[in-house]
Amino acid sequence: MGELLYLSSDDIAALEIKPRAAREALAEAFRLHAECKTHVQAKLTVPVGPGHFFQSLCAAMPNPPFAATKWVGVAAENGERGLPTVNGLIVVSDFTTGVPAAIMDGTGLTVLRTAAMSALAASYLARLDSTTIGFIGCGAQALGHLASLRDVLPGLRRVVCSSRRRASAEKLATSARDGGLDAEVVDCPDEALACDVVVSTVPAQPGLEPFLDASLLRPGCFVAAVDLGRPWRSVGLRSLYILATDDRSQAADPSNRAKLRYPGPFDADLASLVAGTSPGRTDGSQRAMFLFPGFALGDLAIAAVVIAEAGRSGRGRHLPL
Repeated sequence: MGELLYLSSDDIAALEIKPRAAREALAEAFRLHAECKTHVQAKLTVPVGPGHFFQSLCAAMPNPPFAATKWVGVAAENGERGLPTVNGLIVVSDFTTGVPAAIMDGTGLTVLRTAAMSALAASYLARLDSTTIGFIGCGAQALGHLASLRDVLPGLRRVVCSSRRRASAEKLATSARDGGLDAEVVDCPDEALACDVVVSTVPAQPGLEPFLDASLLRPGCFVAAVDLGRPWRSVGLRSLYILATDDRSQAADPSNRAKLRYPGPFDADLASLVAGTSPGRTDGSQRAMFLFPGFALGDLAIAAVVIAEAGRSGRGRHLPL
């Protein structure tokens, strides 16, 4: 039966997967998805309480020939425990034989996958001459998005950081400055909305009331609403010219539709953008939002990149099956 590759969070971080490699792997996976050559099930959620739930995501594709499932636990109060809000594990099997091939930490991989998905969307929906980026929420996802969006939007020069925890905003600003960008921490999230690109990464938390107003977005702005759009007021979202998601079929599933701040219908998804059946941005003044719940195919595509890079570098442990 062979061996099972185990990759910890440190192993995955040490591989230093480049944003471009992650984005290109996603583009190929969604190209296959547009051709109906992948197999994906809608996300299954087990709710426990406000900001507390478990999820299972499953996908398979013939090239690279893998199938994967990701098991995720979300606990909004983990910040007070000194733990990540989202914790996950990914199991990968051979596409043809079904034999388990790898098991890996899903938390860091989810950050990498999500940032790459936003960057892939930005390549079609953001102005390529964007120079400013604003963050509402400045945790791990914000750090990952800064690296991925700089890769696809190399003109970014200034970062505006807003977070309910000032320490996290300061950390993101310091990282941006270390990378050669101008950065400032602001107390009012509306200041971040005045940027060319806006990223909201507000985690689920009991009693959260929407506080972001889409009418404040400047012409030509691109928004990556990583957080199901939960901090955005629903009124005004449809005034945006383009509302896109990761997968329209999954977004239309009742359990996912109920969580999204905008329930659809969507103008585009990643498969239609990659395949060219949706045009993406056609005018510099159009405002666009990528509002998404996360899609299993993205986890599978990035897991395949991780496995390939681990094979080249010899990283990870091999366990007997």
